[in-house]
Amino acid sequence: MKKSTKAALAAVGAGVLLTGGATTLAFWSDSATVGASTLTAGTLTLGEADCSAWILDANEDAPGETATLLVPGDVATKTCTFDIDATGDHLRADLAAVGAVTSGGLADDVVVSTAFEVDGETVTSITEDDAPEVLTSTVTVTFPYGDAVDNDSQGESVSLTDYVVTATQVHSDTPAAPVAP
Repeated sequence: MKKSTKAALAAVGAGVLLTGGATTLAFWSDSATVGASTLTAGTLTLGEADCSAWILDANEDAPGETATLLVPGDVATKTCTFDIDATGDHLRADLAAVGAVTSGGLADDVVVSTAFEVDGETVTSITEDDAPEVLTSTVTVTFPYGDAVDNDSQGESVSLTDYVVTATQVHSDTPAAPVAP
């Protein structure tokens, strides 16, 4: 064999060794299967409202929503209850009641407010722990008693829109505990 051929073969052999045997480069691989599963969404509903008549001051039944004859200093309340259906691993919902004084001569004189209770405790939100419980919503109309004589409000009325109670889901900042497989 010629010296030049031997030198060429030696150079190719050295190149293969330096590159790690380009055709013999190996790597390892493995795989594992994550089993199929189903995730189900929770629920959030308020049942149909069950409302009382307007109650005037010391639990006197007012004759009706439009026939209630308020005098300065009166406070009239209407209480509604709703069944709570709330399921989820860390469900939280903020409560609100939206309505308005729309018209009437007393529109500027009355103050309307709402409040919520679950199990006798004042709340502003509910969680899955509050189900199955009853949410109580109270709408209060206050006709303030003033220091000055104001006969202009006599015989006037006020119209209220429907009050819509909402429970709006918000994402909880506290994650649920991991569930064991």
